Amino acid sequence: MALFLVGAALVALGILGGAFPVLEAPSSLAPRDVARMAVEEYNQATGIQAVFRLLKLRNTHKTKFEWGVHFSMNFTVKETLCRKTASYDIVDCKYKPNGLVRDCSAEMSVLNFMQDSPLTSVNCNPLQRTSNPGGRNTKPASRPREVQASPQIYVEHYFPSAFSTAALMAIEEE
Repeated sequence: MALFLVGAALVALGILGGAFPVLEAPSSLAPRDVARMAVEEYNQATGIQAVFRLLKLRNTHKTKFEWGVHFSMNFTVKETLCRKTASYDIVDCKYKPNGLVRDCSAEMSVLNFMQDSPLTSVNCNPLQRTSNPGGRNTKPASRPREVQASPQIYVEHYFPSAFSTAALMAIEEE
């Protein structure tokens, strides 16, 4: 019984079994993977049955900050033959011939303490092409906005539980 109490005390002090893990920035996230996550978020948020898939990742800007990583990116998506059901797998979805193409921009923050639930904002619009005298359609190049300051994150801890909530405060520009 005494050995059990000593073991319990050591665990409580963080000596045995390790203390609380220190969460580090998810540095292994590739921009293409983040863009795919943003496309999935877009697919879930739209009210249409069409499923879109990443067509081209155009520009990305990655900013590391104390509590995680923030991505600003531009990409295009294209409509697939898949429809929203409980069983569709985006990897198996083939592009629809003459399917809709949309131009998207996304802001995504992956926080160290909630890596499975990134804070995401995705905006997609129908692709607008401009024609040039040579007859070829071209899309003007655009760069993602650079984040002027690190995103501000406010965290509220609710005691005695270990749950917390976070809110990403985006800087609005007019």
